[in-house]
Amino acid sequence: MSAGGESSKESIRPNFNRSIMVDFQGAKLSSDTGFILMRELDQRHGVIAPIGDVLEDARSAFHTKHSLVQMIRQRVYQMAAGYEDCNDADFLRVDPILRLSLDKSHKYGAGQSALSRLENDVLGNAEGLRALDEAVLRSADALIGKKNKYRFILDVDSTEDPAYGKQEGCSYNGHFGKTCFHPIVAFTGDGDCLAAELRPGNVHSAAGVLDFISPLVGRYRRRFKLFWLRGDAAFSQPEVYDYCEQEHVTYFIRLPMNDTLRKIMEPELKSRPKGRLPRSGVKVQYFEFPYRAMSWKKRRRVVCKIEWHNDELFPRVGFIVTNSILRAWEVVQTYNEWQG
Repeated sequence: MSAGGESSKESIRPNFNRSIMVDFQGAKLSSDTGFILMRELDQRHGVIAPIGDVLEDARSAFHTKHSLVQMIRQRVYQMAAGYEDCNDADFLRVDPILRLSLDKSHKYGAGQSALSRLENDVLGNAEGLRALDEAVLRSADALIGKKNKYRFILDVDSTEDPAYGKQEGCSYNGHFGKTCFHPIVAFTGDGDCLAAELRPGNVHSAAGVLDFISPLVGRYRRRFKLFWLRGDAAFSQPEVYDYCEQEHVTYFIRLPMNDTLRKIMEPELKSRPKGRLPRSGVKVQYFEFPYRAMSWKKRRRVVCKIEWHNDELFPRVGFIVTNSILRAWEVVQTYNEWQG
């Protein structure tokens, strides 16, 4: 043991290049050694390398210093390490740890101008975006396979991405009350990111949702015995229900209150439940009933949760439309696990 407490034999040699050794000696630690660990994970799970097989490199071979895969790795590794600005490449390109992780050896990495051309000319089109989406899914596959679950939960949502200039696509969104982009995102039930799509700030939350989730359903549906989709009230669209039923996907989607639902539940909302409330101060009741909106092709199961709070005059009411066979309280619990 050294005076600082480190073991003199403690070291890591990544499989992609056994000549590299990461040695945990206090005076020799580098703030950028994480580049090597990112390359190890990338190499082990084949995340970025396949991109080179699907993208066409139109550059002259005689004037090319960096392969597409090397530049994509450099841009991804830099962003993952907290160097989001492309200008950072002009300083990091000489970093020996980054160069080793890119197989550059004694040669420098790409500079800002080369990475900017990569983003705009190679990755900034439909083919490049598809290649990047596939890379994200390959990284998720490693996590999903390791967990070895029989049930897959797909959470779809939208969020605001505030903008502070006049970038193309940003618009004022009345719901969020700000100028922003309005991306749609998808995660597993464990919070692993599967996909994200940047959209203009003024689009509806569910705009393009079927095109967005269809590749994910196609990729994972057959791998799991149970496949569940969860979404908030913005995704309560009849085409979403129809698609899920056709693809044998179990959905749990919040349903916004309307006059018909209010009339159905009116007898249960007129008076507070009898008896003392539990110690929590909240009395919960569950109901379910068949319901068909005017835009639906058929009746569907709706589960209602009513919460009576000790210090509130009116109850809190929520509805979930589902094709699940779970009991009413289990439907609510399944949905709320995502919300919480």
